[in-house]
Amino acid sequence: MMESKNKIKRLISIFIALSFTINNINAQIGIGLPNPTNPVEIKTDAGNIIIDNSGKIGTLAANPKVALDLRNNVNGSVAIGNTNKTAAQAGAGALRYVASPAIGVKGYLEFSDGSNWVSFFPKGKPRIIVMASKTTQDTYVFESATPSEIGIKSGIVQRRSSYLTNWTEKLDSDSGVPTSNFDPATGEFIAPRDGVYFATFTFALQSSQVNTGSNNQTEAIWEVRNPSGTITQRIKTNNGYSSDTGASPNAVPVGSACTVSVYLNKGDKLRPFTWITVAFDGTVSQFDTSGSGAYNSLTIVEQ
Repeated sequence: MMESKNKIKRLISIFIALSFTINNINAQIGIGLPNPTNPVEIKTDAGNIIIDNSGKIGTLAANPKVALDLRNNVNGSVAIGNTNKTAAQAGAGALRYVASPAIGVKGYLEFSDGSNWVSFFPKGKPRIIVMASKTTQDTYVFESATPSEIGIKSGIVQRRSSYLTNWTEKLDSDSGVPTSNFDPATGEFIAPRDGVYFATFTFALQSSQVNTGSNNQTEAIWEVRNPSGTITQRIKTNNGYSSDTGASPNAVPVGSACTVSVYLNKGDKLRPFTWITVAFDGTVSQFDTSGSGAYNSLTIVEQ
């Protein structure tokens, strides 16, 4: 009889213990709190982190209104990182932070629309702007039937392809932040990203007599090379002149300009050069550098 009573007592004890465990499983969880008022509540030095009955999380926010609420009027910032997932893999609504000083800012946010990452740029659409003028006579002959002529020159050599070198840089900016996409020493611009670029340059020579001859013309040419140095495009403007302007003082100003909108891949190189044949006296023509190079200018703007 005594043994039966002991068994009953043990069963009652087990039942009470199980009941206590079940009650604790269903009760609120408090960390650092004796009597939490939410299903989950964690006490910190700055305030409480909660999960309410609807599953919303409030970080130092007592009454979260959305799935994750950080609005505590004290320290409501949120930090996110980058991901190499595609927009489709991350899913519509995902956010990522892209650290990219290449576009003129320290970084920017992107969200996934389910197919593409869409960027939020803090200074509006990033835009490259380059402006320069030329006040020197420096050129570089890079194409000639006479190999010994290749190299640095002063002025434009007739009937030779010559890069315009040693520009005075006025601006080289990406979204308002100074960059080094343009090299004023060589006149070469390297695209920091894929896109359409509007580019124009002008040059003017000191006035002189155009002597009797055929095919008097000046050419302003934009050249595009890929990162390996292969020429992919050449776009030029050709200005013609009368075959004979007569003797002095019938000097005429001679020059040209070339304006293009060109698609560049990241790393492509854009560079201006000239080719002229105007039968001036002598074989080398000098730039008109008056007005601080106003007649010899270069502008590149990302579209």
